[in-house]
Amino acid sequence: MEYKDFVYKNDAYTGFVELRKILNEMKDSPEKFEKTFEDMFAEVGALAMSGNPIAQDIMSYYYKSGVEGVIPENYDQYMKWAILAGANGNEFAIEKLQFFLNYGLTELVSTENLPKILARNGINEKNYMYILGNLLCEGLVDAMNITAKSLVEEKPTTVKYTPERLRKYKKEIDKVLPKIMDYLLA
Repeated sequence: MEYKDFVYKNDAYTGFVELRKILNEMKDSPEKFEKTFEDMFAEVGALAMSGNPIAQDIMSYYYKSGVEGVIPENYDQYMKWAILAGANGNEFAIEKLQFFLNYGLTELVSTENLPKILARNGINEKNYMYILGNLLCEGLVDAMNITAKSLVEEKPTTVKYTPERLRKYKKEIDKVLPKIMDYLLA
């Protein structure tokens, strides 16, 4: 089976695990493959640019820690790819972003309008994380003007995690919360 087949046919978690396995094997045992890890990563980048949320999540994964000699660790790329994947409906990316998104989720569910929001939007205890996480990610994509094309075209540099960097993203959540609340109450 080609990697493109299961990226489209499987759920977010399974697709992520399978594609990561192939890429890691290419990285660790390049002699077994006709393509290099770099070539495959470029193909995944092209797939991510086409809007595939599993490929976007894979891009996020590799930027989180980097790949020595190939991909620099880049916290901003990691966050932006993960947010983009979440905005495009990748439930596994939303789940992995839960710690970050909890800040905004807490604000959304702490309102006196919560019963109205839940009833109007078909939100329940089983789907609230996905629906609200997806909305937060969509809002962040719009507010931060995140596009797959701009991420792929960005010159690879090392950007380490710092608390200040995380605060930057949390400030963006503060900006989008009123719009999301208005949307949920409309």
